[in-house]
Amino acid sequence: MLLNDAVAGDAPTLALDGRAARRAARLRTAVDVLLPLALFAGALAWNLWFAAGASAQGVITGEEASIDHRDPLALSLGWQPSIWSTNAGSQLYYLVASHLTPEYGLFWARPVKAATMAVLPALLYLVARRRLRCSPVTATVGAAVAALLPGVTTIAWVGTENGFEAIWGVLALYLATSRRAWWPLALLPAAYAVSNYTAGLAWAAVVALVCLVRVRSFRDAVFVLLGGAVGTGLVLAPLLWWRNGGIVVTGGGRSGADLDEWRIRLVETLHLLVDDGSGYYWFSDQPMLTSRVVAGVLAACALVAVLRRFRLVWPWFTVALASAGLYAVSSGVPGSRRIAAVAVVAGLLVAPALDELVRVVRRPRWVAVPVATLLVVLVTAVAVVPSVQGGLSTRAELASGTRPLPIDWPFPVDLGGTQSSTLVRLDADLRAGTVTPADVGDGWGGTRTLAMLIVLAERNGRTPPLSTDDLLGYYRTTEDCRLLDGRPSCG
Repeated sequence: MLLNDAVAGDAPTLALDGRAARRAARLRTAVDVLLPLALFAGALAWNLWFAAGASAQGVITGEEASIDHRDPLALSLGWQPSIWSTNAGSQLYYLVASHLTPEYGLFWARPVKAATMAVLPALLYLVARRRLRCSPVTATVGAAVAALLPGVTTIAWVGTENGFEAIWGVLALYLATSRRAWWPLALLPAAYAVSNYTAGLAWAAVVALVCLVRVRSFRDAVFVLLGGAVGTGLVLAPLLWWRNGGIVVTGGGRSGADLDEWRIRLVETLHLLVDDGSGYYWFSDQPMLTSRVVAGVLAACALVAVLRRFRLVWPWFTVALASAGLYAVSSGVPGSRRIAAVAVVAGLLVAPALDELVRVVRRPRWVAVPVATLLVVLVTAVAVVPSVQGGLSTRAELASGTRPLPIDWPFPVDLGGTQSSTLVRLDADLRAGTVTPADVGDGWGGTRTLAMLIVLAERNGRTPPLSTDDLLGYYRTTEDCRLLDGRPSCG
C-alpha cells in the first residue's frame, strides 16, 4: 500500500518527511552532546573554584596527605602503609594522575578531584535521557541539582577518595540497565566503585541485583557469573600486590557490621540530610540536601518519579535506600561523605518527576508551554538557588580562612612558616644530615611526611632527600606495621 501511494505521487512528500526526521535526529544528537558538555564545564568551574578557595589557606589535611601523596607511592611499592589505606582503586587513580599532572605540589590532587567529579552531572544527564526517558530540559535540571547539592559539592574538591564511587557507580548502573548485549560488563565498574571507596558497596549491590534480575538465558548467567568473578578479583587483587599483608574494603569498618544501633544511625542519616551535614571532613554548615524545604521538594519529586516511572526508576531509588542501609549497619567512622549516593539520586530523580508534571499539562499548547516552563523554573529555583547561596557562603569562608582547614595530624609548622615552607626546611635538613628520617618521622607526621618529601622531590625532577628503603625502614617501627604485618616481622 505504501509503495502504491509513493508511485501515485506521494514520494516527494515521503522524502521530505524523511529529511525532516533526519534533521530532527541530528538535532537531538547535537543537544545530547552539547548539554552534557555544558554541564561538565559548569561543574568543572564550580568545583575548581572551591578547590582554589580551600587551597588559599595553605593547609593540607592529614587524610589528604595520606591519600594524595603517601598511598599512591605506597601502591607503587607494593606496600600497604595503614589499616585505613584500603581503597586501592583510588590509590591507583591518584598514582596515575600524579604522573600526568603538569604541576605536582602540596595541593595537586584537589583540582584533579574537582575535575573528575565534574564528570558526574554529565553522566547523570545521560542517565536521565536514555534510562529515565526525560526531556533534555528536565534531564539538565536534574543533573544540575545533583551537582549543586551540598552532599556532592562539599566532597567534590577535597583530595580524598570519597565521591569517586558515585561516578563509577552511576556508570555501572547505566551499563547494567542498557539494552546492549554487553550489559553484564557493568559488574566491572561496580567492583571498581567498591575499590575506590567502601560506600561503593551500595552501588555494586544494586548493579548485581539488576544483573541477576536480567538473566534470561544460560549465556546471560555465564556472563554474569564471569563478570562477578572478575569484579571480585579486582577488589581482592591488592591483597596479592601488597607484600606486607593487607586489608581491603573494610578499612575503618574492620569491626564488621554493627547491628545494635541501626535505628540510631538511621535517625542520624536523616539529620545529616536535612539538618546539619557536619562531620568528618565536611567543610560546610549545610545539610546534605541544603535545607528541610529543599529536602521536602526533593522527597516529593522522588515520590512522583517512583509512582509514575517505577519500572525505570527503581534501580536508582534502591541505591539511595542501600546507601542509607549500609550506613545504618556499618561500624566505620560516621559522616555525610559516606552517603553521597543519597544526594546524587535525590538530584537525579528531579528529572523524571518534572517530566511527569510537565506532561500533565499537554494541551492546549498555549497553556501547556507557559505552565510547563513555570513548573521547571519554580522547582529549579527552590532546589538550586539555596544550594548555590550556601555554596557561595561556604567557599567564601574557605577562601578567607573563616572556616579553617584542620592540621589534624602531628605536623608542627615552623614559627612564622607554613606547611610548604616547613617541608622545604625538612628537605634541606635531611640533605645536610642534621636530621635523620627517624627524626622527621617521629616529629613531623610519620610515614606521611617522609613519603611527601620523596614524591614532592621526585615529581619535580629532584633527587629525593631520603630513599624508599629509609621510608620502609621507618615504617617497620610504627604501630601500623605491627597491625598489618604482625609483631614478629616488625622488629
